[in-house]
Amino acid sequence: MGKKAVITGAFSFTGAAVAEELIRRGWKIHTLTNRARPAEAGEITSSPLKFDLPYLEERLRGADVFINTYWVRVPWKGVTFQAGVENSRLLVKAAVAAKAPRLVHVSVSRAEKGTNLGYYRGKREVEKCVSASGLSYAIVCPTLALGPNDVLTNNMAWFLRRFPIFPVPQGGHYRLQPVTLGDMGRIIADAAESRENLKVDAAGPDVWAYRDYLRLLAEACGAKPVFMDTPNGFALAGIRLAELFLGDVVLTREELLGLQQELLVSDQPPLGRESAADWLRQNGHRLGRVYANDVDRHFGPGSTKPVIPKW
Repeated sequence: MGKKAVITGAFSFTGAAVAEELIRRGWKIHTLTNRARPAEAGEITSSPLKFDLPYLEERLRGADVFINTYWVRVPWKGVTFQAGVENSRLLVKAAVAAKAPRLVHVSVSRAEKGTNLGYYRGKREVEKCVSASGLSYAIVCPTLALGPNDVLTNNMAWFLRRFPIFPVPQGGHYRLQPVTLGDMGRIIADAAESRENLKVDAAGPDVWAYRDYLRLLAEACGAKPVFMDTPNGFALAGIRLAELFLGDVVLTREELLGLQQELLVSDQPPLGRESAADWLRQNGHRLGRVYANDVDRHFGPGSTKPVIPKW
């Protein structure tokens, strides 16, 4: 009988990639999610994600590992970073109550370096909760995930395709280190199968200056915009104007500052094997064809639809 993993969000991007990798390794998957079951779900079973301790404890009982991918990217309509922290703490508490043999939490790279930013500060609080849980645990810290149906790189490509001038805040000399979704799923699955208490980054082998990443992405998409160095305020003002028409949060000030503080670069040897440059060259023709509205995906009509990382 195969081992059983309970995953938050196995019908959505990161969770879906982890579920696919674990199924390949012979695991059975149960997911806690409020998204509809996709045709690709196969034998994955599911329950609604409810932040109620007895309910969660019951759903986690008997699992060999609990993998938590839950978080709040953008505060929206009362759903704050602090709410994300409290909900995550409840998930950890449920894993402890259910006596889960293994807890894997998906965090973010260099959370301890970004405590001046609410997103990273909240992630760091949850990391501390996980490491203090008394359970066998792993904390996996992705940099910038790159794959089908991702939000940030896809939407950069969308803008590159449609606008002749692309603002580059503060010149774009700060670095980032993307990881492909396939590598990220493998790294998280490896952490689930390990027995050690560990904290690892999920980062790919390539490191670029942001400006060079934009140029590579534009080339992969067949776009030829003019890149214009701008102050942060000017770039964010343009983004806010676009958001009025898109009905979305394209990029937050905190995300921009996190990028400029080089929080998307790992200080560990990369565990990712796949070159993000190669991935972009192979898939750039698909990127940016459709805008990925993240607010709709998490808070609007799209919040109940699966987000499967397939083209």
